[in-house]
Amino acid sequence: MNKLKRRWLTERLQAALRALPVVVLTGARQTGKTTLARSLPEPRGYLSLDDLGILGQAQADPDSLLLDRPPTLDEVQRAPELLLSLKRQVDRQRQPSDFLLTGSANLLLMSQVVASPAR
Repeated sequence: MNKLKRRWLTERLQAALRALPVVVLTGARQTGKTTLARSLPEPRGYLSLDDLGILGQAQADPDSLLLDRPPTLDEVQRAPELLLSLKRQVDRQRQPSDFLLTGSANLLLMSQVVASPAR
């Protein structure tokens, strides 16, 4: 009975991954973002920033999390430091489907905070 229902968003998510280097799947908590991301048929690494070891690595050495491609980075809002590293990686080597990010925060606002100069 634990069979996953086919989600209407699956095809759109797959199309976005075929075209874009970074795809963000965002929304309210407990709405199935992680389940959808993990159900994709393409082979992707999966890292959850709910895991304290992964979170610590993302904060201390964000570049190291982006070496094995393509990763799915779940709950990415927990490590804003990761966004600048991700931007550098995409600027260096832009390829479709490089990164799938999930989270429940507005990443556009987070990237503005991370990218703003220190005062």
